[in-house]
Amino acid sequence: MTEEQPAPKKRTDPTSQLARGELVHAEVKPLDLSGIPTVIVGIVLFAIAFVVLLFFRSTLERDGLEWWLWVAAAGFGLGWIGLWYCTRRWNKIKAGKPVRD
Repeated sequence: MTEEQPAPKKRTDPTSQLARGELVHAEVKPLDLSGIPTVIVGIVLFAIAFVVLLFFRSTLERDGLEWWLWVAAAGFGLGWIGLWYCTRRWNKIKAGKPVRD
């Protein structure tokens, strides 16, 4: 008489379930294709942070945290570079040109 071997366990990890067709990807569209609104919000928030930190400059200097002010200034400046980049990229996408950035 031969002994029956137990059936192999069914893998339950997401990768195996996806391979068997048990999991389905939802059709979710991206919220923001251009990135421009997100960068603009960042620029505005860094500008607000800079102005608010100016009121506390003496306290920041006393505590050795004056660099916070310059982080806000750098974020504001780099945001403009990001806005230029995103605008250029979005215009290329709309024109149907390849984007190689």
